[in-house]
Amino acid sequence: MKRGGRRAAEMVVAGLTVIVALLIATRWVDRTGRMPQLQSVFPVFGIAAGVLVAVAAALRSWRLCAATLVVALVPGTLAVRALVPDTVAANASDDVVVAVNMEVGAADAGRIVRLLRERRATILVLTECTPGALKRLEAAGLSDILPQQAGVAGPDIGGTIVRSTHRLTLRAANPGEPYPGGRFGDSPEVVVHAARDVTVRAVHPAAPVPELADRWRADLAALASWRRAQPGGIPLLMVGDFNASSAMPAYRAVADTMTDAHAAAGAGWVRTWPQGRAYPPFVQLDHVLTRDLGVVAAGTDAVPSTDHRAVWARIRVK
Repeated sequence: MKRGGRRAAEMVVAGLTVIVALLIATRWVDRTGRMPQLQSVFPVFGIAAGVLVAVAAALRSWRLCAATLVVALVPGTLAVRALVPDTVAANASDDVVVAVNMEVGAADAGRIVRLLRERRATILVLTECTPGALKRLEAAGLSDILPQQAGVAGPDIGGTIVRSTHRLTLRAANPGEPYPGGRFGDSPEVVVHAARDVTVRAVHPAAPVPELADRWRADLAALASWRRAQPGGIPLLMVGDFNASSAMPAYRAVADTMTDAHAAAGAGWVRTWPQGRAYPPFVQLDHVLTRDLGVVAAGTDAVPSTDHRAVWARIRVK
């Protein structure tokens, strides 16, 4: 490459490096508006930083290469940490938690029940579960495998239920706030009487679209307050569609002191939304958070007719 062309290329890479650095820095910006949408594609910023490192190296511009490496350090470190497992060995008495957002009841009920059988699920959290969807699930055999229920189905996005093989006690219904034509997601608090009692909070806050961003932030703040209020030494699960990723400070406030099952499993870049689009999923909105529980494994599964992938985690009740 001629000197003038190389110099121009270096200037372009330098400018892009500054832009990518600013985008990476949004991970620590706790704002509403369009910020959550920008934060949702944080892994893409890390990929862009890696590309810039490669281009700078190809240009043999070592100062620029050093600068791009510094920018790539944060997402690179996070990516490596996401690949390192911290799990316990499997045991026949393990519980398996599955969570599915049914997209206003449209999800394929037969596939959900087959998935529950395949995973040998013992706890299920369903969000956006309508009465019609619950009826289809029952027809597909849901009660044969998970007969116990807490929470209620609803005619809109508000319906949230917990099903289990174990006896359940509904501690608090936490119904979603009403809005014109429906209500936001219910968030029931349930005690699952497993080998030890486990407190389960089903999660489905408002979506972080601009017109609901303040509501979304308030919902996550309420979940963080609830989590802080839970006494220590009691196994805790927070499961469902958080409508938030680890790149968002509001989500990290909820997840503080909890273990993300997929991170503990070393699952890497987990992507649960949006499913069924012309482009692949790019963000993890659905999570299984644990406390005082061992994580054996975790993953995701496709369910037709919903925009979310199902998430599951095999856990050890200590």
